[in-house]
Amino acid sequence: MTRRAGAVTRGAIASAGALAAAIAVAAPAGAVPGTPGLGPLGTATVHGDIYSTDTIPGVGPGTQTGVRASIPGGTCSSVFVGSDGMPVALCTAYVGTDPLETTPPMVVLLDPATAAALARMQLAKGALLGGVYGYLDDQDRVVVADGAGVLHAVGHARDSSGAWTLTDEVIADLGPLIRDGDYVTGLAPGVDGRIWFVTVNAVVGTVVPGDPASARILDLPADAGQPPGERVSNGITVRPGGASVMTSRALYEVDQGEDGQPHIRWRRAYDPGAARHPGMLSHGSGSTPTYFGPNQDDYVAYLDAADQSTLFVLDRASGDVRCAMPAFATTLHPETAAPDGRLIEGPAQSENSPIALASPGGGEWSLIIANTYGFQYFPMAVDGPAMPAQAPYRGGMTSIATDGSGCTRQWTSNTRTATLPKATTGDRLIHGLSYGDAPDSGVLGDVLTSGIAQKTGPVFYTAIDADTGDEVVRSFVGTAPVDEPMELTGTVAPNIGDGDGPGVYWQGTVGRMLRIGPPAG
Repeated sequence: MTRRAGAVTRGAIASAGALAAAIAVAAPAGAVPGTPGLGPLGTATVHGDIYSTDTIPGVGPGTQTGVRASIPGGTCSSVFVGSDGMPVALCTAYVGTDPLETTPPMVVLLDPATAAALARMQLAKGALLGGVYGYLDDQDRVVVADGAGVLHAVGHARDSSGAWTLTDEVIADLGPLIRDGDYVTGLAPGVDGRIWFVTVNAVVGTVVPGDPASARILDLPADAGQPPGERVSNGITVRPGGASVMTSRALYEVDQGEDGQPHIRWRRAYDPGAARHPGMLSHGSGSTPTYFGPNQDDYVAYLDAADQSTLFVLDRASGDVRCAMPAFATTLHPETAAPDGRLIEGPAQSENSPIALASPGGGEWSLIIANTYGFQYFPMAVDGPAMPAQAPYRGGMTSIATDGSGCTRQWTSNTRTATLPKATTGDRLIHGLSYGDAPDSGVLGDVLTSGIAQKTGPVFYTAIDADTGDEVVRSFVGTAPVDEPMELTGTVAPNIGDGDGPGVYWQGTVGRMLRIGPPAG
């Protein structure tokens, strides 16, 4: 079934062709190797690739940080850029009109030169912020689940007048397989043409697009003999022959049978802490698991949610611990400080997936983790009360080096990054939007960095050296609350007409979509 959404504007015709050429020159074209159905490497998934490394080929904008911005009509949790050069965002609309309702998910097509919204399509509402873990297929269509469990492939095209429209093809209906009150929260393409999915209530499955009878599901806690109640608030990470799923109580490594049926390879419980930490969306780990290694999936990294969070690196095949250490060096626990001596003030946790960046010489990887403790989310986005109810947001991130057998802290940064950071491999920089420096600790400083107070003031584009932790670029791009970063996800793509030059950083905020980089060529 296919439907078409009317265009809201014209333009970007020449821009699309120019940027498609830039992508062909500046970034690996086509799918992730061995992943049929996926768009360009780095810009087609929320976490960069099916392994959730949060890395992107090419380079960022560097010091060319000019801003073009638009008001897309909602808060855009993620943005993709296809082989045709057109950015497409997954957003939560403030108000939907078809039908009239608040906070439905929508797909927005953007002008690659100006960031203007070219066309929009509203989807059926489910869980708040549903659809955040979609991906871009090899036809430059956003694959996303709506609130009814229907998988859509939303494409874009120009009509006879040159105006942009969005098209919608239903590729699977998972509704009959999902219990009432449950929703699809994560999607990823498998290497065999199947689509992997996971629901809020920890049901994992696969389906062949266009073949309803091919769907196979597995209730993870029930199959593992666990009581009901485990929930999933993160995405699903895929590898050849299986996937990794983080629930609110355990990490599951799942294999896929020949008929597509998932089977649990192993389950590893972790310490979820006494309650939801401030700066976390749910009571449990915030990590989408990260695969890495010589064969891309030798190891899997994640964080627990204990009061002092631990980074674990496991052998993917066996589930054995290869190394583990405190995720952060803080003023409360300074024992594992890096040689730079920097510490994160107060407690530290992470709602974000670790970046896995290979070393220039090979054989070692940097696992880069951002601290989100104290970050204030919208009340309707979190699952349950936090303990304490709020806390100062000090931010910062750290890098831990591993060869799969040991872990060593490399550096700590105190930049207050407030988006999901992404690393570009060409310049080895980590990109994000950040608040200004935190005021000195004390009663006033804690008040100014806690709760709603942290949502006002200047917002900066920052780039951090992935090898040293030094902040090398800081440029003012907006002011919160309009440009509140809200831990949203951006991406980096080649610039129009200049594929060998600085790239463009695309990032949504609460109120706008930002295009940060050099002008279109």
